[in-house]
This record gives sequence, C-alpha cells and structure tokens, in this order.
Amino acid sequence: MSTAHPGHPDRTIRLSCPAKVNLALSVGSPRPDGLHPLASWMVAVNLADSLTLHRLDAGPSRFDIAPAAGSAAPAVHPEGPRDPAVTVDWPIEQDLAYRAHRLMEKHLGRPLPVHATLLKRIPTGAGLGGGSSDAAGMLAGLNQLFELGLQRDDLLRLAPQLGSDVGFFVGAMLGEPSALVAGIGERIEPLPLHEVLNLVLIFPGFGCSTREVYCALDRSRSKSNTPISPDESRVHGLASQAPLPPTAPFNDLAAPACTVQPQLRRWIDQLNQQMRVPVHVTGSGSTLFLIAPSAIACQALARQVTALTGLAVLPVHTL
Repeated sequence: MSTAHPGHPDRTIRLSCPAKVNLALSVGSPRPDGLHPLASWMVAVNLADSLTLHRLDAGPSRFDIAPAAGSAAPAVHPEGPRDPAVTVDWPIEQDLAYRAHRLMEKHLGRPLPVHATLLKRIPTGAGLGGGSSDAAGMLAGLNQLFELGLQRDDLLRLAPQLGSDVGFFVGAMLGEPSALVAGIGERIEPLPLHEVLNLVLIFPGFGCSTREVYCALDRSRSKSNTPISPDESRVHGLASQAPLPPTAPFNDLAAPACTVQPQLRRWIDQLNQQMRVPVHVTGSGSTLFLIAPSAIACQALARQVTALTGLAVLPVHTL
C-alpha cells in the first residue's frame, strides 16, 4: 500500500496505513508474563492514516505528526455530526511509528535518516489499530525506501516487539488484508475474504484503555480456576461463512469494554432496539460497527445511526 512520490521515485514514498476491524476475537487466560493469547479474524478497511517518508542524505531523522485535514471522510449527513475527532497529544518517543523507526535502526545497526510525515485519520483508543498500522507502515516503508531486502518473515519477527496488532498490519501492507492473528500476535495466517464487507463505524466520542479492558476481562473470569484457551476453530468457522451474517461477529472484550465505559452498553442497547441491527465492538473498543448488506444500505444505515445518536459515523468497506 505504497506509492513513489511523483518526481522523486527513489527518495520519497507515501503509504496508506489502514484501520482494522476485529470480526472475531477470542481471548485466552493471561500467561505468566501477563500477556493474553488470542485468536482473531482481522480485516483492513479503507479508513487510513497517511505516512510519507523522504530519504535524507544524513541524520538526524525528523518526524511530523498531525491530524489530517478533516480527520476522516466527509460526514454522511449534512446536518449530522462532524467526523471522528483525531488529536495528537502524545510525546514523539511514545509514537509507534517513531519506535518502529528506532527498532529498524537497532536491528540493522545503522542509521536510516528520513523525514517522516504522518497524517492521522484513525482515532486513538478506538480499537482500530491506528498506531500499530503506522508502525507497520514504517517497517515496510523503510524496507522499500532503503532497499533493505527484508522478507515478510523478517518484518513479522520485528512486529511483536511493537505490539500484538503490528504483525497483522505488516501482512496488510504486503497485500494480506484479511488474516487470523494468533498467539500474542506473532502468528499471522492469511484468510480469504469471500466478499467485500460494507461496515458502518460508529465513534462514541471517547476511547477505551486497552489495559483497563483486559483487567476487566480478568476480573470477570476470576472465579474460574480453569485456564481458558483462545478458540481458533470458532474463528475459522466464522471466516468460512459467506455471506457473513450480520449477527456472526463475536468479541470476548466487548462486555469488559462496556464495563470500562458503560455508555457503550447504552449505545449498543439503543441501536439494537431502535434499528434492529446487531451492533458489535471492535478490539478493546471504543468503536462500534455493524454489517450492511450492500454499499447503498451502508450509507442508509449510517444516516439512521446519525439521526438516532448524533455520533460521528463513517461507512467503510474492507480492502
């Protein structure tokens, strides 16, 4: 998902770093190191950050990160809510794209001087993997820009050091936008997507702390003495269905996310009751989504959600 910049084919590339939606997410009991094994069906969608990398003759590297103009696609209703708010309020040292650049330099034992410009459209704390996608874009982009010759498996070995979702996005950058992600994110198995899925993303206006959501999951299971393993067979079963029923997605983190942010449950209940369309949580929240039967229906459902809730809403499709 990259293109050479016109006029500078060898020195500048622009990459589209897509968001993801978890159509299935099964989470196991924490390991001794505190990490939770998982099995998830992830799909990339056409909401994306934009990363431009310009190769410098010498260091130091420069990093510019800012919200993109408009933050996302236009609102679906002229009198409805604005686009999902995107803010950039974290130190550069905590940014995953910056950390991916540092990791690549450490791995190679050499500087990779670039001017990186990252325009953010994917809200943070939304369960859409924006930071992880930016990190994957940096890994793949540096590999292309500096002609490093690293293979897919080389990049996948680096990815877990940055986060459990980064491996999926590495695959997505290399043309695998649908995959089973297992273990702690190190196992990536491409899954065929039998159809383009039209989804309505619903942004509640607040984020969910991933750490707090996992803690809520562990508390809800604290009375059970039997370790829980991720259910990969259930994820495979879901991915084999075509067409995918609107009721089919599942997420072990949905209820914990609603515990952390009770307003999520209220939005889900309201939409289920008034629209009679199943509403799901992606990742650890806070973004909600529903599956539409067609692109036209997707636009109509988005307008309905806007009218009922006043929330930021975005129709998207899988890549």
